[in-house]
Amino acid sequence: MPWKTGRLKDRASPEKDLDTGMTQLVLVDFDDTLVETAPAFHGAREALFGFLVENGFSRDEAHTVHYDEVDPELLAEHGMGPFRMAPSFRETYLRLCKRHGHESEAGIAEACADLGRNFLGHPKIMDGSLEALRSLSLALPTVIFSQAAQEEYQLGRVRDAGVTTIVGDDRILITERKTAESYLDALNHFGVEDPSRATMIGNSLRSDINPALEAGSRALLVEPYEMWHYDKVDPISQDFLRFKTFPEAVAFVLESTEWHRDPVRKSKLGHCDPTKGG
Repeated sequence: MPWKTGRLKDRASPEKDLDTGMTQLVLVDFDDTLVETAPAFHGAREALFGFLVENGFSRDEAHTVHYDEVDPELLAEHGMGPFRMAPSFRETYLRLCKRHGHESEAGIAEACADLGRNFLGHPKIMDGSLEALRSLSLALPTVIFSQAAQEEYQLGRVRDAGVTTIVGDDRILITERKTAESYLDALNHFGVEDPSRATMIGNSLRSDINPALEAGSRALLVEPYEMWHYDKVDPISQDFLRFKTFPEAVAFVLESTEWHRDPVRKSKLGHCDPTKGG
């Protein structure tokens, strides 16, 4: 099975199955939905670019080499999560040296790598996110659906954030990469046979919204800040809703009876921002 779990029970089914035609499961993303992650990655990269400028390279060239050449390669090799950052930062410096015909220096290469280590720190909870998660989990069957190459590390971060005081370890799914296939596998594991009875809430068009839409589920995009460049892809359809924060998305779900009862609601509301009266 392409996704991993934190001690999931075999064929666990939702604890609060609702009436036919109503929402059966809500899947919630973790990084940049419940906790701030992208700003820490951005800060680490900015520190790298500044250090490279100090060592004679242009910021624009460092930015291009890192984002367009090195990071995609290291993402494919190391997967999602912070552990690719140190080798990616080192390789960015080495590529720049090669471009300019310079001899690389081991000390500078290691200093670059150090900037990509231990930069996340303790998970920074987004305002109101845990309270909203608690309200959601009390009203509807809820799981955390996250992606990371290192399962135990990510599960530790979820625990450190206090999420497991709201949803247990057996309600946390960690996949190496979110796709329509891994999304459907998650639904199947929890006994959800009809994807239209599931809702995905997350901050990524690539990893949260598109897989859910492709599978036939409903999707809510939260956009607390500018999306990571990797996540900036075109949505496969406009049949999703946008919210500024996770608590706003949860409030909409809990207050909207039609959201639960109408599986074809997307054709009625389409793509809009309820916070703006759209």
